[in-house]
Amino acid sequence: MTSPNTSAGIQARGRLRVLTILLTSSLAFLAPSAIAPGLPALQADFAHLDNAAFLSPLVLTMPMLFIALAGPFAGYAVDRYGRRNMLMASTVLYGLAGVSGLVVDSIVGLLISRALLGVFLAGIMTSVTALIGDYFVGEERNRVAGLQGAFMSLGTLTFVVVAGMLAEIHWRVGFTLFAVAFLLLPLICLSLYEPERGGTVQANAAESRPTLRQWSTIGLIGALSFVFMIMMFMIPSQMAFFLVEIGVDDPTRAGLAIGLWNLSAGLASLSYSRFRARLSPESIFALLLAVGGVGYLMTGFSTNFTAAMIAMGVGGFSVGAFLPNINLAIISRTSMNVRGRALGALTTSFFLGQFFSPIWAVPIAAASSVGHAFVVSGYILLAMSAGFLLFVGYRRLR
Repeated sequence: MTSPNTSAGIQARGRLRVLTILLTSSLAFLAPSAIAPGLPALQADFAHLDNAAFLSPLVLTMPMLFIALAGPFAGYAVDRYGRRNMLMASTVLYGLAGVSGLVVDSIVGLLISRALLGVFLAGIMTSVTALIGDYFVGEERNRVAGLQGAFMSLGTLTFVVVAGMLAEIHWRVGFTLFAVAFLLLPLICLSLYEPERGGTVQANAAESRPTLRQWSTIGLIGALSFVFMIMMFMIPSQMAFFLVEIGVDDPTRAGLAIGLWNLSAGLASLSYSRFRARLSPESIFALLLAVGGVGYLMTGFSTNFTAAMIAMGVGGFSVGAFLPNINLAIISRTSMNVRGRALGALTTSFFLGQFFSPIWAVPIAAASSVGHAFVVSGYILLAMSAGFLLFVGYRRLR
């Protein structure tokens, strides 16, 4: 019989394990958040270079590109060498690449360090999300996935605010935030363990080869993630320009609008397990795409700051619940032995969507307006929602 003290100790370790996973997940959007407020000052420091105007924004976006490129390799490494080992190594290297921005004195050096940051962040996100699938099942998995999305969204909000204050000192000081990775390392060592893979060696070898049907499903889910993130990343990349377009040129208000979007996303993630208890993943996708479409139409038709803020509150809800739903769509359809590769592919599609978002939005904005780009995107999201509703209806009829 288990004693009360032993039971309490097990529960405490379980809570610490969940907290470690959530805090590590919050590193996901530290890469852009730490540097974004100081980007104008960074560009001013390197203004003597002929290509400074081109290279400076790449310091912000370079991690996204390399997260996408490294995703499949990170997924393979997670399956091959273990989730915990990959997480520990990636966290250490992520911290080193991040804080190197304090001393690197050339913009090319900064770009290289930011590229490495993206590679190691791909390892962190793939391994930590795989651990959620390995450690938890059923309702508990839904709850932790929702909390993961909340920590990612609210962590972004926190890091942006702190980075803004640090940027008042100097743009390099924001790179100190990456030292948070070193503080998380003891928690990872103490609370996380490598999940055992059950079954015989032959069964594991067979399971390690994904079927064509599995990869087809993963591909469809990845395509959905790619398109959705092209649309959703318009908020951090285009919202400030839209506010200027409607006569709001205060950077502080732009920060407030994007902050409200992240806050709404975090609250939606916290509510995810309740939605999942009542709706299928496909129904949730239909709902979120509809809400996102409505939010973007509200944004595009806004004529003042108040209307834009209301639109941010509505639109943020969609991305907040989308993150746990898309992760669980992959986790629930893959075995433990292929889960890392599947999540690596999802990571690639997710961050490629962010990288290509300006390529989608800027030409529309140049041809008409930023508001029109939001309106067009809103209609596309509503059309995608209608497609999911038809699919859900078809399944019910069958």
